[in-house]
Amino acid sequence: MRRTKIVATLGPATHTPERLDALLTAGVDCVRINCSHGTREEQGGRCEAARAAAQRAGRPLGVLFDLQGPKLRLSAQTEARMVRPGEAVTFGPDHLTVDFPGFAALVTERSEVVLGDGIPRFMVTGIDGDRVHALAATGGAVTARKGVNVTYARPNLPALTEKDVADLAFAVEMRADFVALSFVRSAADVVDLRDRLRAQGSRARTIAKIEKIEAYEHLDDILAVTDGIMVARGDYGVEAGVARVPLMQKDAIFRATQWGKFVITATQMLESMIHAPEPTRAEAADVANAVIDGTSAVMLSAETGVGDFPVEAVRAMAEIAHAAEESPVIHGRCRVVDHDTAAASVLHAAVRLAEDLDVGALVIPTATGGGARACSKYRPDRPIVALVHDDGVAAQMTLEWGVRVGMMDVAENVDDLVEDALICARDVAGLKSGESVVLTAGRRTGTPGATSLIMVREVP
Repeated sequence: MRRTKIVATLGPATHTPERLDALLTAGVDCVRINCSHGTREEQGGRCEAARAAAQRAGRPLGVLFDLQGPKLRLSAQTEARMVRPGEAVTFGPDHLTVDFPGFAALVTERSEVVLGDGIPRFMVTGIDGDRVHALAATGGAVTARKGVNVTYARPNLPALTEKDVADLAFAVEMRADFVALSFVRSAADVVDLRDRLRAQGSRARTIAKIEKIEAYEHLDDILAVTDGIMVARGDYGVEAGVARVPLMQKDAIFRATQWGKFVITATQMLESMIHAPEPTRAEAADVANAVIDGTSAVMLSAETGVGDFPVEAVRAMAEIAHAAEESPVIHGRCRVVDHDTAAASVLHAAVRLAEDLDVGALVIPTATGGGARACSKYRPDRPIVALVHDDGVAAQMTLEWGVRVGMMDVAENVDDLVEDALICARDVAGLKSGESVVLTAGRRTGTPGATSLIMVREVP
């Protein structure tokens, strides 16, 4: 069983039912709808088509809506030119104009202004009214509509733009399982997203994209309020420089697992497979390192959205992840054992018992998925079988490391729950008759947070 999950971005390359069926067969666990691209009709069609493919496959599939966030660009009237290192440049009226009213109010003297994919990069030297004066730290081309990033910006940009608010309402309408927020700067941004979701009656789980320097500096505060994070290496590399990405990635994965939150590693993981049928050795090592570090999931973007080999990319990702999981140590395994509830202590003990007895699986009937998540963060080397009775909860478990999901009705009593769970787990995880498992339960079936029992049982 592969324990690291795979997220695939949908797009023109994956629009047919046959292609979607092939993606799921190759190993996709969750699909991403990128709100930055496509019409509302295209996004909705992709969502429904993915759910239809999951139904044909007979297994849960997560649907993630990724909000665009506030994106700054140079004006369309910008004249193309080259900037030399050390050259003085002014941003403002009659100079380099950014399509955002009050751009100068965003910038601090600590800021850098970065264009495109990281070059040119400007050091701010002063702010004069509506003009920002800067020196080019690196040279490069300046062209119309080029993206603009500002490091250490004042919190003048809204966490969600008008487009994001409309896209969020559509995500709720489409019953999104996850919603990712771009350009998160603080925990307050995530709280805003969560509150908007709950106000609209959505149970979608929140994902904070770590792509701003400020987000990384406030990572623990963000982890305290989000359900998961995405290490979005593209824009972070633009802001901090590509040399800063590897250690940030490793640290973010480690800290997320210590908090018991899922973490997706994303951006250019198999970039060459947009046009090539096999990944490079460097890409294979990149994916493997993220897996060994303990990432919950790895994500494909253009590889499956617009690439020439989307199914092959998923298959390659699955093979690399599966091979990397043979590592004797998964570094992100949670080491925090200061439990705040009795149920958390019971679940940690269940993980330890499953390892000590070398059982076939850890079986967890769960109303909300919380029990399985509490075990997943310890990265046990055996399957975690989460048995749920709610389709929405099943879909939300698709990003949890090492978790396999089965559907089971709420039992009348604990004895019925145990017997039903053993049969269901056998079918879900392919367990053999007579194989031992560790099973957790509560004295009140179907009740969140009631886990209080651990037992060792044999599969019938």
